[in-house]
Amino acid sequence: MSVKGYNTIAGLEKLTPEEIKQRNVEHYGSKIKYFRTRAGLTAEQLADTLQISKSSIRNWECGLTRPDPEYLYRMFSILDVEPNEFFGFKGIGTLLTTQERDLIDNFRTLDRFGKEAVVTLTEGMIKKAHIRKLVEAYHLQNSIPDKQRLFAAGDQAMEWPDYPEVEDVVLYDNDLVRRADEVITVSGHSMEPKFMDGDKVLIEYSTDIRNGDIGCFYVPGIGGVIKQKLYDRLHSLNREYDDIIVHEEGAQLVGRVLTVIEKSMRPSREEQALFREALGEREHHPEWFE
Repeated sequence: MSVKGYNTIAGLEKLTPEEIKQRNVEHYGSKIKYFRTRAGLTAEQLADTLQISKSSIRNWECGLTRPDPEYLYRMFSILDVEPNEFFGFKGIGTLLTTQERDLIDNFRTLDRFGKEAVVTLTEGMIKKAHIRKLVEAYHLQNSIPDKQRLFAAGDQAMEWPDYPEVEDVVLYDNDLVRRADEVITVSGHSMEPKFMDGDKVLIEYSTDIRNGDIGCFYVPGIGGVIKQKLYDRLHSLNREYDDIIVHEEGAQLVGRVLTVIEKSMRPSREEQALFREALGEREHHPEWFE
C-alpha cells in the first residue's frame, strides 16, 4: 500500500507529511529558533511582538506549519536578521545592521537638498578616512632600494649589472630598516645555516666592521660576496667552503649585514599600495604627513 503524499509547488515530487515537517524545520523552524535565541527573545515575547499566539511560534519551530510572508518579513526586523543571512544565501548583497537600515530609512525621508548635503558630507568623511589610512601607512612602513646585486655565498663569481633596475622594497618600519641602505640577495650556500640561498638581506653601508661581524664585500675577480670577517680572512660559516684571504684577494668592504628580511617584515599588498600612494600624495600635500 502506497503512502499518500503531497505535491510540491513545482509539482515534480511528492512529500509525505513527515517529510514536509522536516523540510519546514530545516528551512524555517530551526532558523527562527536560532535567531530568536540570538536576539534574546522567548517564544512568548516574539509572539507578543507579532501579535499572534505562542502556539504559532511553537508550530513554526517544530515544523508543523511555516510562517506567512507577512510574518516572516516582520521577524527579519524584530530579530535583526537580513533575508540573505536567514536563508543562508552567499555572496548576494551585504547584510545590514539595524543602525544601517535606520540610516537608509532616514535618508529616504529627506528632500533633494537634504540628500545632496548628506552625500557631500559622506564623500568628505570618506576622503578624510582615506587620508588617515595613507598617513598611517606612511608612518608604519619604509622602503629600501634593491639594486639587483647578488652577493655570493658559494663558489660562483657575482659581477653586478652596470645599469641595474632599482626596485624599492617596502617593509614595516623599525630601527634596522631605517639604518638600511640597500637590499641584497644571497646566492649560494657557504653561509648556511645563518643565510640561505635566495635570502633577501638588509645591509648598511660602512667603511669598517668588527671581527665576527657579517659583511658584504667586493673581491676583484670574484665580485660580491657575503662573509664573516675574521682578522685576515673572510670566513664561510659552512665548513664545506674555503675562506678568502683578504690581503691576497684585495677585498673591499661594501657594508654591514643587518638582518635577513623575514616574511613578518613584509606588509600586505594592500598596505604596500597605500604606502606607495602616500609617497605620491606627500609630494602634493606634505602637510598631511606632518
